[in-house]
Amino acid sequence: MRGLKAFTLTELMVALAVIGILVAVVTPAIMKNRPNKNKMMVKKTFYTVENIVSSLINDERLYPDMRDGCYETPVNATCAWGFDYTDKVNYEGEDFDGQTKFPLLFATRLNVKKADNTNLIYYTNDGVKWDLSGTKNAWTAGKSKVGKFEDASPEAGKGVIKIDVNGDEAPNAVCSDDNEDCDQYHVEILANGKLRVDPAHNRAVEYITINTSMKDNL
Repeated sequence: MRGLKAFTLTELMVALAVIGILVAVVTPAIMKNRPNKNKMMVKKTFYTVENIVSSLINDERLYPDMRDGCYETPVNATCAWGFDYTDKVNYEGEDFDGQTKFPLLFATRLNVKKADNTNLIYYTNDGVKWDLSGTKNAWTAGKSKVGKFEDASPEAGKGVIKIDVNGDEAPNAVCSDDNEDCDQYHVEILANGKLRVDPAHNRAVEYITINTSMKDNL
């Protein structure tokens, strides 16, 4: 009867050592090339904001063009350039007006899983936290005649949407140069629909600059 061949203990130890070295060498490369989920979510959420803002500002039922009154002397009380038009409108059977008109309308276009309408904070099905409180009464009627952010006067105002791409999970850090591992950034919006990422969150800007319209707004 022929004897069975087997690995010696030394051979097994050498094989395990080789496998360990390969794992140590290959793992960092795999981790480095692995898609960054938060980075992808920054892009996705910005596109979401861009699409919702565009759909709202271009919906005449919600924000009719009231700019003619802005050129009158004195300025007509109905003068408005977009989101500063806070008169009541009815959308899908609900009334929206005043300070919370924009954030509540914005929320109707999100896939909301959990809503806090009092504080204007929403969690969507993809795990994103949307803080819309910075858009409450953000724009001053009649003073929003701006096309670029550099031209915006303090009186015109701007709304700010605070986004955490993974909800309340860590790291809860803004996407600046100091934080490569980040999940938060802010989008600033003018009354006329122009928008941009807060320049202080330049890592988020870097993630999004493949978007042509984003570059134009910057």
